[in-house]
This record gives sequence, C-alpha cells and structure tokens, in this order.
Amino acid sequence: AVVRKRPAAAATLARGRVQTSDSEEPLESADLLNPKGSEQHWVLILYTGGTLGMQELGDGTLGPVPGALASQLRHLSELERPTMPRCVFTEFNPILDSADMTPSDWNRIARVIRSQYHNFDGFVVLHGTDTMAYTASALSFMLEQLAKPVVLTGAQLPIFDPVSDARQNFLGAVLFAGLADISEVCLFFSGRLLRGNRSVKLDASSLRAFGSPCYPPLAELGAPINVFRRRLLEPPRGRFRLQEIHKTEVLVVWVIPGFSDDFLRPLEKSRSIKGMVLLLYGCGNAPVRKQSFLQSLRRLRETGVVIVACSQCQTGSVHLEKYAVGKAFADCGVISAFDMTTEAAVTKLAYLLSKGMRQEQIIAEMRQDLRGEMSTEVTAFTVSEPTTRLKV
Repeated sequence: AVVRKRPAAAATLARGRVQTSDSEEPLESADLLNPKGSEQHWVLILYTGGTLGMQELGDGTLGPVPGALASQLRHLSELERPTMPRCVFTEFNPILDSADMTPSDWNRIARVIRSQYHNFDGFVVLHGTDTMAYTASALSFMLEQLAKPVVLTGAQLPIFDPVSDARQNFLGAVLFAGLADISEVCLFFSGRLLRGNRSVKLDASSLRAFGSPCYPPLAELGAPINVFRRRLLEPPRGRFRLQEIHKTEVLVVWVIPGFSDDFLRPLEKSRSIKGMVLLLYGCGNAPVRKQSFLQSLRRLRETGVVIVACSQCQTGSVHLEKYAVGKAFADCGVISAFDMTTEAAVTKLAYLLSKGMRQEQIIAEMRQDLRGEMSTEVTAFTVSEPTTRLKV
C-alpha cells in the first residue's frame, strides 16, 4: 500500500467503509478525498491507470507517479460541496497503461466492485482511454444483475496540466456514480454519459474522444443535467453476482479485398480458438467467390468455433440475410451481431465462453440483447422522450 499524509479522521472513515472478509479482493489503499461530502452518498474510485493521472517524467515522457493523483484530487474544491458524494479513493498496484490491460485486470476490477458492492452507492473506474471501451463492455457482462452505477472515465490530458479534460470527466463520473439512479456500466467523457457496451473510441487526440454511434447518450451535462430515463436499463430483479472472464481464445478478422485466407488452415486443425469476430463490409457482405474462405469458416464452425459478423461501419446493423453474399456466410454458420460494437462482440463472446456453455447455447445468447449491447427490430425505433434532472 502507498503511505500518504492525510487527516486521521478521514483515514479512519475510509478504512471503516471498505472493510471486507478475508476471501474478498483486498484494496491496496483507501483514502477519503472529501470529508465534507454528503454522508448519505458514497462512491468508491478505482484508479487503474491512464493519462488522467500521469505526470511528465525526467526523460520527457508521461508516466504515473504513485500517490500523486490522490493528492491532486483532494484539492478539488467541487468535491467539498455538501451535496457531493463522499469519495473513497484506491490506487491499483501496479498502475497500468491501458494498452497493458488484460482480462485478468478486468477480473480484478470486478472483484473489487463485488467486495465493496454493499458499502457504496456507485463506483468510478479511472482508466486509460485506449482500451476503456473494451473494459466497459467486459464489465457490463461480468457484473450480472447490477443494480448500481459503475462509471468508467479517463482523460486525453493529465489532470496536472493547466488545460485538461480530466477535471470535468472526473467530476462528471463522480456525480453520476453517486447521485444518479442507474443500474448499468457506463462511460463518461466530454459531458456525455454513454452506455459502456455501446461506446467506442473515435478520436485519438480530440477531447471528445468517445462516442456511441448506434445508441444515444444516457445523460448529458449541461444547464441542467439531463438523464434520459427511457434509455436506461431496467433495474434487475435478481441478486448481484460476478462471472469472471477466463476464456480468451477469441480472434478478430478484418476482411479486406483480395486477402489471403491461408492463416485459417492451421486454426482448423489446432482448435486454438473458441470464438471469431468477422468484420465485414456494410451490413454483412464479404467475397463469396472465395470458396476457400467459406469452406474454412464452415470447418471452424463444425469444430465448435462460434463465428460472429460485425460491420466495419461505425453505424448500421449486420443482417446477413439481406444480400446473397451475406446469406452465403449465414449458411456457413456465421451469425449476425446486429449493431454491436467490436468491443462488445469480443467481450460478450469471452463472457459466454467463460460460463461453460455449449456452442448452440452461446449462439442463442449472442442473438439476444443481454445488457443493452444491441438493438433488435423491436427496440430500434426512435421515440420522443422526457428527461429527468439530476440535482447537485
């Protein structure tokens, strides 16, 4: 654990809030950032890494400095407002660049949430932007029967910079995690709360880096703060539980004109993959004249591989039965991902594989909307809807 100077009363409050049994995931540290915050609302902040908390190092590169982010966040005057939730901060060790994030790290984040689930009203995960959409999608499936908000956020610029998006992203995430009645995993960035498994990183450098091309925002910061109630998932009826991801044999193939499919031959024999996501043209088209490709897909399907088709387009939906070229893939056993993002399709496959399901069960579940990750013919229409205002 990192040793920091902090008020003794705040340290005692933080430790008391995060008490867990020996069987649960231990926290590296627990710091109360704002003792003057509301006693009625509590948020646990998990700092996993990312640009938001980085500083310039001696060699000119950006890197994390243990303990520095917590010290900086304590100076945010907005947190001391009596209407703001009390924030307990914990820092992962090691602090990761999101490019190094793996399913084992998703499991660790999820275990911390499970261990503290009944102690907090919501959770904020501070994360690097490069793979944040993958983590948000994965957590949305892993955290079954979730009845509280889990909000991921990060920044394009460090919070230590004089001009940065980090401050607004952090405070917005805390607001929605601590004060909003939301029962799902979300991603907050640049004033908008997005469904986690609908979000994608669209821009490598813009402060408006994330979008949700196929589903509208769940909420927007403004004057006032609007929460679009009809866009939210319904609260669950079952008991919260965690399904970890331990099956990661999923391959993504981006189809391009005239590509060689020779790489599939060894996979047919080795049985080294369990799932495949094909990124096809438009609404699910690909070359049918390449019979060797279709034959390889058919053989992979026969060996138990679940093959899902996503679109290379940012918006729209895959319907393999619409054109003859797409139907040829459906006849080989490829299933449509509809308007799922690649991130959602990959993590959903890994989640279902980790549940130990048979191939046909996984195929049936991939066709179902489990966490709002896909639109069906029934839910794809647009309605005029009211909003509720979040009071701060």
